[in-house]
Amino acid sequence: MQRVLSVLVWAGLPLTVLAATPANGDDWALLRRVKLAGQQQALSGTYLHQMSGVVESFRIARAGSGDNLVERRESLDGLPREVVRNGDALTSYAPDKHALMAAKVSAMRLFPALSIEDVADLAQSYTLRHLGNDRVAQRDCNWLELHPRDKLRYSVRLCVDPMTAMPLKMVTLGPRNDVVEQFSFAELDLAAPRDKNLLRPHYKMSVQLRGPGPVASPKTPLAPHVEVTGLPAGFHMIRIAWRGLAGANEQPVPQMVFTDGLAMLSLFVEPVPEEGRGERSLNLHGAINLATGIQGNQLLTLVGDMPEQTLSGLVKTLRVVRRP
Repeated sequence: MQRVLSVLVWAGLPLTVLAATPANGDDWALLRRVKLAGQQQALSGTYLHQMSGVVESFRIARAGSGDNLVERRESLDGLPREVVRNGDALTSYAPDKHALMAAKVSAMRLFPALSIEDVADLAQSYTLRHLGNDRVAQRDCNWLELHPRDKLRYSVRLCVDPMTAMPLKMVTLGPRNDVVEQFSFAELDLAAPRDKNLLRPHYKMSVQLRGPGPVASPKTPLAPHVEVTGLPAGFHMIRIAWRGLAGANEQPVPQMVFTDGLAMLSLFVEPVPEEGRGERSLNLHGAINLATGIQGNQLLTLVGDMPEQTLSGLVKTLRVVRRP
């Protein structure tokens, strides 16, 4: 998978933050506001995305609410591409197939939206604390950190606008406190864009990444009769679907999605292919990694925003048992 390169060089999270202060109930309530603002707040601006020594820049515009919400982001460097959200539907656009693949990769992380499913689940696996004050995109902000209770997950730091709860900067840290990925607004206007063209896709070639409407839950007839054990504490299944995977003999395979409230983990189960693909792990994009392993006659693939070493270990210890 080809990385989209940029010529920009950008410094990371300042280390001169104040001593951490444990959070209270009001801070967990603030995190709910942060989630809502990151997904729904009208805005227009530009932000930077840094990962693996590469920096990309994007323009984002958002207006409306609920099913009428429209959001469009476009790359300002590298391959031209767009990601458009209409309510729950998500579509990538580009001028050619090569750029369209890059657009699909860009859609893996949609800053400033956070992948928090349910704030109430987070306290089981993370602590929440204050790290002090800062300034991003000419706005004052306050640092919050979600720190895992084990060494299997990433830490996430958010610099939050105190007035609107909009996350202005997000930093993902590895188990050794190394910066894995970060997003930061360079310019931001917390109002719907006046120019409606900023909300319309400019390219004709497209692929829908997520359709409108509800996704099947684990209790629907779509769910395969399997039991999954061996996940880290706090993870539970939130949805399940059938996906077509390249190299899976064009047969759809079950995708089970788990979360601990913050980290998202997809498990694909398919027959072991004839070419004998075995264990491997690799970084897909920023904080998102992949690991595969063989269990009996099944090939297991894990994809999620967890450290590569964690996924490599999990794919060996997971147990997927088919029930009658």
